[in-house]
Amino acid sequence: MKKSRRFIIGGLIILATLAYLIYGSMREALVYFKTPSELMADEGASKGKALRIGGMVLVGSLEKDLKKLTYRFQITDGVESIPVFYRGVPPDLFSEGKGAVVEGRLGEDGVLQATVIMAKHAEEYSPPKEGDHAEARSFIPGGRERGP
Repeated sequence: MKKSRRFIIGGLIILATLAYLIYGSMREALVYFKTPSELMADEGASKGKALRIGGMVLVGSLEKDLKKLTYRFQITDGVESIPVFYRGVPPDLFSEGKGAVVEGRLGEDGVLQATVIMAKHAEEYSPPKEGDHAEARSFIPGGRERGP
């Protein structure tokens, strides 16, 4: 009886450890972001902290300096907007009127100093319109390009 009891207790300890490790990994993998309205509600508590802000890039707010690779824009949720400064190369899908999640720190001046921009893409697929004659090409390493 003692051996089977030890086996059961050992198994429960192993299961509890695995459950804890899985729970910890899932918590780190989840990506939460605040909206500009949520950030403005507790702006004082957020200054200097690492943040993720999600929303739409406000149309007309995007200013690019391609020589210095700097971008200034505003993220909005339709109610509030947050000014953002980013230095680097943004993702290809990043543009005005599109969704984005921005990571960075909120400065004392209220500008989010972004370190990462993640552009959202449309969740719906729309096939090419009829009459769009863009040729599909593939690249085969060591070979030559071929069309359809």
